[in-house]
Amino acid sequence: MKKILLFSVLMIFAISIFGQTNYSGLYSYSFKPKGNPPDTEKDKGPSGQLALLKMNGNQYRFWLDVTLGWPNYNVGETDGTITFVNDTASFDNTFEDADLPCILKFKIADNTITINSQSTSFNCGFGNAVHADGEYKRDIVQPKFDNAWLQKEYYSSPTISLKNKVQLYKDENCFYPKSEFFVKGTAILNITENEKNMYTEYITTDGKFMYGWIKKTDIK
Repeated sequence: MKKILLFSVLMIFAISIFGQTNYSGLYSYSFKPKGNPPDTEKDKGPSGQLALLKMNGNQYRFWLDVTLGWPNYNVGETDGTITFVNDTASFDNTFEDADLPCILKFKIADNTITINSQSTSFNCGFGNAVHADGEYKRDIVQPKFDNAWLQKEYYSSPTISLKNKVQLYKDENCFYPKSEFFVKGTAILNITENEKNMYTEYITTDGKFMYGWIKKTDIK
């Protein structure tokens, strides 16, 4: 009985430790190109970058960019939300009303995240022969995760300067308010929108990742 109790305590402790760990950061891989590339292309082989930002608990926002490199430079990119259960997570874009299933499996060990595709590259919107599979190691030198970095990820999203204090909501209908506000003068990104509301993401000066919906009537 004591052994069972001790095992249960250890399991709870292990889960707690995992939940407290913050895996936010940039992970990547790169290889030399195959064949005989010109001197200017010798360092431009297959590569991939995975960025993670902690949301709540074990939930993370991710951005994934991969390329085949020389000679055709086909690329692929996708982003979404994943939740780690122990050391694994899954992304399935059909939950976001996508027409074709892009399913990716994530597994984290030490400072490496392994991604395995469960669907074709075409389903994920990648270029010909591009896939997400690989071992992404945490970069020794990390970028500064701020709004300038976020703007590069959403390069086509317009910026809006708020004229008033604005409430942030959890849902696209703005029925469920969060305990977070944007103060007057904050510059936010219009990432996506529906008829009445707008989704945005923001990184505070102390590195907190804010995300959610705001009412369009609040920003007029």
